[in-house]
Amino acid sequence: MKTKLLLLILLALWIPVTLDKVLDFTIFTTGILRQPFSDSLGYILIYSLPLLESLTIVFLLIPRTQYYGMLLSLGLMSSFTIYIGLALAGAWDQLPCGCGSVISSLTWKQHFFFNLFFMALSAAGVYLTNPQRGRIAGGDSAEGLPA
Repeated sequence: MKTKLLLLILLALWIPVTLDKVLDFTIFTTGILRQPFSDSLGYILIYSLPLLESLTIVFLLIPRTQYYGMLLSLGLMSSFTIYIGLALAGAWDQLPCGCGSVISSLTWKQHFFFNLFFMALSAAGVYLTNPQRGRIAGGDSAEGLPA
C-alpha cells in the first residue's frame, strides 16, 4: 500500500513535469540555455533531462523495474535539489531563471523544500522497492550461510 501511494505521488510529479518539457520544448530549451553553465552542458541537458524523466515514468509504471524508477527519481531529485541549494547559497551572482512552468509560482526557497520532499519520497521508494530488502531481512549472511 505504501509503495503504491509513493508511486502515484511520484508519477503525479514526473508526468506533468516531463510533458511540460516536451510540449513546450522551445520554452524549456530557452530556459536551460539561460542557466549559469556552458551552452555545451545546456544542450546535453536539453535532451537528456526529458529522456531520463520519461525513462523514470516508464520504470515506475512497470512493476519489475520500479526499483530502478525510484533510483532514477532519487538521482534526478538529488541533482535538482543540489542545484537549487547552490543557487540559494550564492554560487552565482544572480539566481538562475526558473524554467519549469509546472511549479514556476514557487520561490527558490519553496522550490528547494518541494524538491527535498520529493527526494525523501524517492529515497523511501528506493528502500521499499529494493529487491535485496527481503533477502537481508531473511537473515542470510554475505556468504549464503545462516547468520
